[in-house]
Amino acid sequence: MKAQAKTLIDRFLRTYREVFSDKDFARILGKMGMRVTRTICEDYLASSDCVFALDDGLYITRAGAFSNRFFSFKPTRYEVEHKCFAAGARCMPFVDPEMLPSSFTFTYKGEVLPPKIVTFASPDAADLFALYGAEFASQYIAADPANEGLDLAAHDFELPSEVHLTVNSLEPLVKYCGFKYGDRILCRVVDWDYGRIEVVPVKRDENPMRMQADDLERQNWYARLESDFLESFAVAGPCASIEEQLACIFFDDGKALCTAHCGSVEEFLLQSRKVAYEPFGVETRLWKAGEEVPAVGTWNNFLNIDTDSDDPIFEDLAAPDFVFDAYIEDQLFEKKYDPDLVLERILPDGVHLKPEERKILLLHIDSCHAIIKKDYNWFADFHIGPLRRRALALYRKASRLVLEIDRSAVNLERYPQQELVILSQIYNHVLRMLEMIEREPTAAAEDVDEIAASLDGMECNFEDISGELTDAVKSESGSGFVVVK
Repeated sequence: MKAQAKTLIDRFLRTYREVFSDKDFARILGKMGMRVTRTICEDYLASSDCVFALDDGLYITRAGAFSNRFFSFKPTRYEVEHKCFAAGARCMPFVDPEMLPSSFTFTYKGEVLPPKIVTFASPDAADLFALYGAEFASQYIAADPANEGLDLAAHDFELPSEVHLTVNSLEPLVKYCGFKYGDRILCRVVDWDYGRIEVVPVKRDENPMRMQADDLERQNWYARLESDFLESFAVAGPCASIEEQLACIFFDDGKALCTAHCGSVEEFLLQSRKVAYEPFGVETRLWKAGEEVPAVGTWNNFLNIDTDSDDPIFEDLAAPDFVFDAYIEDQLFEKKYDPDLVLERILPDGVHLKPEERKILLLHIDSCHAIIKKDYNWFADFHIGPLRRRALALYRKASRLVLEIDRSAVNLERYPQQELVILSQIYNHVLRMLEMIEREPTAAAEDVDEIAASLDGMECNFEDISGELTDAVKSESGSGFVVVK
C-alpha cells in the first residue's frame, strides 16, 4: 500500500464517526484511486484496531463508538491538594490507546486546563497507570516528557522513589465552582483523533454521610459493570490487553454505562469482590478475583479439536517474511552465506520438502539475500546483530516447543495453563521484536538496551517453563494447539 493512501485511510478511520459498510469503505478507497474488492476491504477492516464490527457487514470506528460518551473519575487527595489531576489510564478505553496520557488536552467551559509538572511518589503514580498493567505502568510513566532522561533499562525497569508527571490544572474548577476532594470529574471525548476531552465538575454533597440519588445510581452502575465483566470473561476470555477488554465492554454496553451518573473503573476495582487484577503469564489482566487466568476456556475451546483431523491448526509455523530476512541478515553479520542453513533454520522440525519445493525456497532465499546485501552495513549492524541472533535463537526454541505441543495435544486444559500463556507471550513478543529489528532498524538501534533487557527476561522465563511443558508433551498424544492470543 502506498504511503499516501495509507495516510488517507488512517485519517478516515481516525475521524469518521458514522456507521459504514465494507461497500462504503470500498467506495472511499476508490475515490483515493485504489480499486479493491469487498473481500479485501473486509480483511482490512477486520485487522484494524480502530474499528468495531457490527452486524450485517457494518462497522464503526473507535472515534464513532467513543466520541461524546460519558466517563468519570475522582482525583486523589494529593492531586486536589496540588490543584491538578493526571490523566493516567483514567480515560481508557475512550481515547486512542496509542496516545500517551500526557498528550491529552482537557477543556473546561471552552478553555484548556493548563498542563504543568508535579512530582509524585512512584507507588502513587503507578496506581494512576494501573489499568495499563503493572508490567507496563512504569514504561508509560517513563515515557512522559516530564521524565526525560529517565533510563528504565539502566535501573532494571524499576522507577526511582519519585517521578514527575505532566498533569492538568484544577485551578479553573476550584475558582469557578469550589472543586474539592471528593468531587468528581465527568468527561467526554470531543475529538478522538487529537485526544481532546471536555470536563465538567460533579460536586459532592457537603455532608459526606448523606446518600444522594446519583450515589444510588452509581452503585447500580458498579453492579452493571461487574455483570458485564463476568459476561465478557465467559465470552471473550482474557483479551489481548486490559484496554481491549474494557473497550469491548463499554462498546457493547455503552448505553447503560456511559451515563451522566457513571462511576469509574478505578473505584469499581476498589470495591468489587468478583473482579480484580490477576497475573496472566508475565502480564496482568482483569479477571475473576482470586482465580488463575487460564489459557483455555469456553471462549477458545475450538483449540481442542478432533485428533483425527488432518488440518494443522498452526499451519506448520510458516515463518513471516521478516524472519527470513532476519536469518539472512544474521548470516551477513557473521560474514558468511549458506542458503541451506537458512532454510534448515526456518523449517520446523520434521517438515520434509519435495525437491522442487526445496529448490523454489532456496531460490527465494537467494533472491532475498541479493536484495538485502546491497544495502547491508555491517558497521551499522554492530550493536543490533548480536541481539538479532539471540532473538532468532529464542524464536527457534519457542516455535519448536509450540509445534511439539501442537502435534501432541489432545486436551489443552490438561497442560499447565500459566506456562502455556507465558509460552504464547514469549513467542508473540519475540516475533514483534524481530519485526521491529527488520522493519524499523533505526528505532531498534536506539533501543538496544531495552531489547537486551527484554531478551534477558524472555530467555529466563522460557527456561522456567520449557521443562514442565516438555514433560506435558511427553504425556500427551494427538494434536490441537495454537498460540493463544
